[in-house]
Amino acid sequence: MSFPAACFLITLGTDVAYARSYDMIWETFSVWLLAIGLLAAALFVLVGLIQGLVQHVWPSTAAGVGHAAVLVLSIFNVFVHSRDGYTSVVPTGLALSIIVVAILLITGFAEMTSSRRGVLA
Repeated sequence: MSFPAACFLITLGTDVAYARSYDMIWETFSVWLLAIGLLAAALFVLVGLIQGLVQHVWPSTAAGVGHAAVLVLSIFNVFVHSRDGYTSVVPTGLALSIIVVAILLITGFAEMTSSRRGVLA
């Protein structure tokens, strides 16, 4: 799930840029990055489900819960970002972006450590 994670990480950067400059182009970038990240994540989830059904390969519980939380929070975040004006990013959108990136870091660390132990991640 690296491409959606990159989109969500860059969204945090554009949110910070918007909070510092109040230039609406950064808010627009955030909305597009969230939408593209969610579309890519939906495609990855669909492929993962098909792989799980066909090959019986499932992600670890920590990774699954983390990715699900990221998707739910990002869906909520895209709705927050679609509002007009300053409140589309600050404070709720920025806080959601920070939480999503934190979950991605934790999930990535969990996947990395579980793959070293030989657990499917």
